[in-house]
Amino acid sequence: MEQDKWLYHNKLKWKGEKKACLKFVESRQEIEVATPPEFGGHENIISPEDLFVSSANVCYMTTLLGTIKNMGVELVSYESEAEGILETVGKMKIFTKIIIKPRIKAKETGEKIRMILDHAEKRCLVANSMKTQVIIEPVIETA
Repeated sequence: MEQDKWLYHNKLKWKGEKKACLKFVESRQEIEVATPPEFGGHENIISPEDLFVSSANVCYMTTLLGTIKNMGVELVSYESEAEGILETVGKMKIFTKIIIKPRIKAKETGEKIRMILDHAEKRCLVANSMKTQVIIEPVIETA
């Protein structure tokens, strides 16, 4: 029987001011998080906004890597940048757009890679779970 429900568990412990320690239970990894400086927080600490944008970026990459493997394509390199646009809409601040710019080099035709990119975009579970528009702007190189 295929599993249809998963649990992702983390813990947060306030450290004073606008800072906390975020612990991911299963991996036991910890990171310091805080309100970003533009909202009265701290410099050089990961913010919830950073995590939100990076979640879409990482999920797209892992979805793409799984698709590439399933298609038997040899990946030479992958890098990506993601930019989240936070705007005031009405009286609320919301992310209106996340733009992911993957740079892919593979031993395959650009046409097949574009098909894989489209598939990964449709299957990226984090992006599919967001209200925010997620746009993929790839650069493809053939090795």
